[in-house]
Amino acid sequence: MKVAIFLNITKPGVFEFARQVIDKLSLCGAEVWLPKSYEPDLAGARAMFGAEIDDIVASCDVVLAIGGDGTVIRFAKHAAKFEKPILGINFGRVGFVAGIEKDELDKLELLVAGKYGIQKRSLLEVKVHTSGGVETFWAFNDAVVYKGESAKVVDFSVCFKKNEVCSYCADGVILATSTGSTAYSLSAGGPIVDPELDCMLMTPVCAHAMFSRSIVFSGDDFVTIKASAREGSAVFLSIDGNNVMNLDESDSVKVRSMPKKVSMVTFGNKNFYKRLQEKLLGK
Repeated sequence: MKVAIFLNITKPGVFEFARQVIDKLSLCGAEVWLPKSYEPDLAGARAMFGAEIDDIVASCDVVLAIGGDGTVIRFAKHAAKFEKPILGINFGRVGFVAGIEKDELDKLELLVAGKYGIQKRSLLEVKVHTSGGVETFWAFNDAVVYKGESAKVVDFSVCFKKNEVCSYCADGVILATSTGSTAYSLSAGGPIVDPELDCMLMTPVCAHAMFSRSIVFSGDDFVTIKASAREGSAVFLSIDGNNVMNLDESDSVKVRSMPKKVSMVTFGNKNFYKRLQEKLLGK
């Protein structure tokens, strides 16, 4: 088996931990590949180093991401691009989307032996239509259209299948995958959705309206969001917590569930609801 490993290099001690992972995988007979930029910090490790992330992912059998949820989310999109399964090792605080904790490295033996399951997770395709053309992004957790710090209020219009659904005067609107229902959407008052459901969840942020409930859409068509900021204030689009672009009043953001999915490695010992209790409820 050929395993590609990616790290959150800002985490203290992550390279030392990565050596443990590399040694474990090598002892199990796996061939390990990492980005060339890691080589100075992993000198002497039983691994190979490549230049480009996509080249490494394309040639591997499975992707392993070591870090917090953000690290797993980032490299899950690379894995999905080449239809490779991904396993996250939690080296952060919550680690809600990670498959194993850092004290569970024995499970890497099962990984190399092919004794694991796959859980499919949805991705969002986010198309931003501007006067200059169309830009496309992928979201694992969510896409958020939100007001800038100086904006006093923003009017949002939401359509589904070309039919107007609702309008809000709010601070923002979140379009989340079922996986992302436990992220920003939950903080904004949205419901928790089973991550294997193929749907989109819309949650307004601080809506100035009597009706401000979340709405769940099927993933088979586009939800379109248009934002109009009063007094010329700024409006932004973020993807998985990263600001990607400013939006003009004439721009529209179209979001749908992608046919391509993320294949998350599982070992059958913890289901979603058990993890929910452990990570969010502290049980």
